[in-house]
Amino acid sequence: MADEKIKVLVADDEDPLRMTITAWLSDEGFDVDQAPDGLEAIKKVQGVDFDIAILDIKMPGANGLEVLRYIKKNSNATEVVMVTGMSDVSMAVEAMKLGAREYLTKPIDMDQLVPQLRSLLRKRDAEERIRKLQAEHTSRLLYDLHNPIAGLKQSIGYLLKGMAGPVGDHQKELLGYMTASIDKVILLLNDMMDLTKLEGGRVRLNKGIGNVADTVSKIAQEFRVPIQSTKITLDFHTEPDLPPIEFDSEKIAQVLQNFISNAIKYTPEQGAIVVQVRKVSLVAEEGQPPAEYIMVSVFNSGSGIPKEQLPLIFDRYRDLVASKSDDKKRSTGLGLVICQRIVEAHNGKIWVESEPGKGATFYFALPIR
Repeated sequence: MADEKIKVLVADDEDPLRMTITAWLSDEGFDVDQAPDGLEAIKKVQGVDFDIAILDIKMPGANGLEVLRYIKKNSNATEVVMVTGMSDVSMAVEAMKLGAREYLTKPIDMDQLVPQLRSLLRKRDAEERIRKLQAEHTSRLLYDLHNPIAGLKQSIGYLLKGMAGPVGDHQKELLGYMTASIDKVILLLNDMMDLTKLEGGRVRLNKGIGNVADTVSKIAQEFRVPIQSTKITLDFHTEPDLPPIEFDSEKIAQVLQNFISNAIKYTPEQGAIVVQVRKVSLVAEEGQPPAEYIMVSVFNSGSGIPKEQLPLIFDRYRDLVASKSDDKKRSTGLGLVICQRIVEAHNGKIWVESEPGKGATFYFALPIR
């Protein structure tokens, strides 16, 4: 990366220090912007993809840790360097836990600053190349596994049809068990391939202007017939005159299908599922003013989710809601993680609320721009 393309944000409420760092880096060929407080720094990050953000820990409006949290959630490619006084070292350690790469103590050694920043970017670029190689390798491996397993399922189908000779009842039972087991493996592989593509940044959103409520209504309607035999009610409510927004209708439909499918799994007979679409004001980040979103919620009257499990519900390594003893409720555990990646790719929010015995409500919200 050439120096003239390196974008740096310097955020510090000490004018002399901020201006000194800005001038020094500008002389070295960096493209530098500056902010006198945390709120201004967040505004700058919203409009520009910075390579590096140099943040003072103690700033008015929003402190450096709050800005760091915002950057790590919304601009993860931006490397963060914290600036601290000697008395702030413990906060600097906390910043490292939150994702900062380095911290500098005042007074800053300007002669070492530029080499440190260049070294930081070299490490970032090297790590990014490694991540891409890992994603490509994982994708190829999953594809190589998927094809022979799908072929095996097809062969078993031929056997069940008697195309290789008569098949007895016992053999049919065993072949049926094999097919069900293969279906689970294929489901897992499909989810893993989807997640690998999303995390590798290889899936582009095909956005268009539309009404989210129309997409939600269509998906809800698709589920009405399948649940009739379960005696579950599915109600759909939408706020009138919702504004159109820009979103990928196919990807959002995938999120809805996952939400409603999970709701059906965990709703008992005579239970209820309620899907709602409405406009709300939400605070995207601490210290920021509320913004308008289109929010979709899917409530189910099932047994709910234990409080201690809620923070981990979108954890890719753990399927918290599936029962080991109930085959009907088994899943790969990756569906909600995929939903999270899709919603976050829209700069949206996704979360769940639940109390044991009182059902669960899954939400996602897409920004109105």
